[in-house]
Amino acid sequence: MRLSRTAKRILPPIVIDAARYLLRNGSHGEASEMRPEWEYMPDGWHTKDPHIQGWNVQSVVAAQEKKWPKFLQLLQGPGTLGIAHEASMPTNDDFAAHNILMSYGFVLATAARKLDCVSLLDWGGGIGHYCAISKALVPEATIKYHCHDLSLFCQCGRELLPEATFYDNEEECFKQTYDLVFASGSLHYAKDWRSLLARLASVSRSYLFVTRLPITSKAPSFVMVQRPYRYGYHTEYLSWSLNRVEFLRYARSLRLHLMREFLVNPGQPHVVNAPEQPDYRGFLFRPDSQG
Repeated sequence: MRLSRTAKRILPPIVIDAARYLLRNGSHGEASEMRPEWEYMPDGWHTKDPHIQGWNVQSVVAAQEKKWPKFLQLLQGPGTLGIAHEASMPTNDDFAAHNILMSYGFVLATAARKLDCVSLLDWGGGIGHYCAISKALVPEATIKYHCHDLSLFCQCGRELLPEATFYDNEEECFKQTYDLVFASGSLHYAKDWRSLLARLASVSRSYLFVTRLPITSKAPSFVMVQRPYRYGYHTEYLSWSLNRVEFLRYARSLRLHLMREFLVNPGQPHVVNAPEQPDYRGFLFRPDSQG
């Protein structure tokens, strides 16, 4: 059984991915894989579940590495950059991904303005997708790309991008400062997100960009689980959905000036049983000392 051409034409990529997963696995998938992809966890970070193994899992790295050649191909030429590199079958026509990359392009161009070389720390950058994305968005800029992630991702990234610097020891990447510190879809996976935000701010010379951050406007911050099996990731992980006022109040306490807020992907993800459905947003900060 296959998806019809009509379905492929009218359904968004996220729905198509879910449908393909169900068609492929049917009733033979593990019980855990048939539960909601996103779900509210009332016990928060105290949740006990053997399926919650976090990110440092070989299947995640293997899935991303397998799609790497296609990802690089999609970056070439003058076409659209709606590339969701974590989709099961990456294309260049994902509207939400296009919004994410164009927002990042604005931030990178702002950080690189008047600089001969811009240093970038990509916190939680996986195998280094934003190294290649940065070159495609601002090809005239010289970029020193630094990435922190877990050991399995760094091992793969060093092989794919020998010109980049990967840190699996977070203390190493905090020994210097950067023109742009960038956390895309990563801050909310830290149990102590406040301490992490403070550390990222401390090594930012000019700009700090936190994006793809699940945000609520009314409900207090809460914890949710993601079960990303349809991406080929055989794991589950906890993360925050942060209250916007709480997040921005803490950022101000760090003397971070909000330069621009971005609407990344309103209405996503849908979290079953959540007190409020989060939106993905981005926040570009500048340390007050930089004016």
